[in-house]
Amino acid sequence: MVEAREVQMQSEISRLLLHDSKDREKFSRKVNHLAERMGDELYPSMLFTTAHLDFEKAAAKKHWKEILRHWEGMSRDVKRDIDFRVAMLDYFIAINRRIRNPKIIEIKIFQKTQQETLIDELTQLYNYRYFIKSLDQEIVRASRYHSPLTLVIFDADDFKHYNDNNGHLAGNKALKKLARIIQSSVRNVDVVARYGGEEFALILPETNKEGGLVISDRIREKVERNAFLKGEKQPLKRFTVSGGIATLNVDATIGSDLIKKADQALYRAKARGKNQIALYVDERRDFDRIRISLSGRLAVVSDTGDVFEALNISVGGILFHFHKAIPVGSILHLSLNLPGRKRPINCKAKVRRVEEVKKNKTYEIGVSITQIRQPEKNALKRFITMSAEKKKK
Repeated sequence: MVEAREVQMQSEISRLLLHDSKDREKFSRKVNHLAERMGDELYPSMLFTTAHLDFEKAAAKKHWKEILRHWEGMSRDVKRDIDFRVAMLDYFIAINRRIRNPKIIEIKIFQKTQQETLIDELTQLYNYRYFIKSLDQEIVRASRYHSPLTLVIFDADDFKHYNDNNGHLAGNKALKKLARIIQSSVRNVDVVARYGGEEFALILPETNKEGGLVISDRIREKVERNAFLKGEKQPLKRFTVSGGIATLNVDATIGSDLIKKADQALYRAKARGKNQIALYVDERRDFDRIRISLSGRLAVVSDTGDVFEALNISVGGILFHFHKAIPVGSILHLSLNLPGRKRPINCKAKVRRVEEVKKNKTYEIGVSITQIRQPEKNALKRFITMSAEKKKK
């Protein structure tokens, strides 16, 4: 399985072979320019693309230089321009003798064969096998350079309904259009794949959870705005998608778990009404929470503080409304005003999840309390116990 960079190099080499393979100086100059841009990985890729031979980088570069000399000599001997592939084939048959039984194949057929192992036939996105391989590679790269990595899984809402009412041909056209919208909305370094059926996966290197939310919600809005055939007959009166987001080292440390967490977030988005993006949230809690309405102040690092409205609270954490998103992992300084208490309760908390509330353009922030003085913790316990008893009456 080749990765995205390898596919790009093979595409560049194929273009050279189609247009410049008889002009030795021009071909050599363009190969050198490609090597400057892509590194010595170009040489093994070139020999694999042209001769289907595997070499390490150093060996491939050495063979390339020797083929150039052989090409020059052949052209001089026959007194006419020789195609690079002819010189390369003669070199590996007569000089280096790496090929004993050569087989000639039309390059477009070779490209098609290569693509069939990587590309989904319907959408022309990468397929599931390529997605799994790329995710593993990106996780290794992110771990090596300590960089963020976010995974998004999209699913077309009520797609069975769309197929049943419009037919599978219309359904396929809708999936192709959806694939184009997603692909056109991301960077070259991002990987877009058809995950299966009406599901699509998006790997976002160098992207944290908040960045993933911005990108995926932009895609969701584009889909909602686009006109799909008979989309107005869908349950939501539009053709829409939902998405689930999970981030490496925040939600999971290996690929299979990251997929599982993104899928769970997608399920939450569906359960909450569809046509929305949900972040993965670990719902396990060590303490019982009560619904409460409280106000307080919070500060991020050395900020001066801003008012928030708590929705529910426990000894271990708080869920509150806030007017802007706060990055997951941020450490907050909270000052909470309890009824009947003169001094506010002060504590430190870590942001665990952030979700946009679309109807009023605010955010639900879930935090876990990481530091609180014992007297204030006791006061919070008493308040929660008393509030819970009042609700029972």
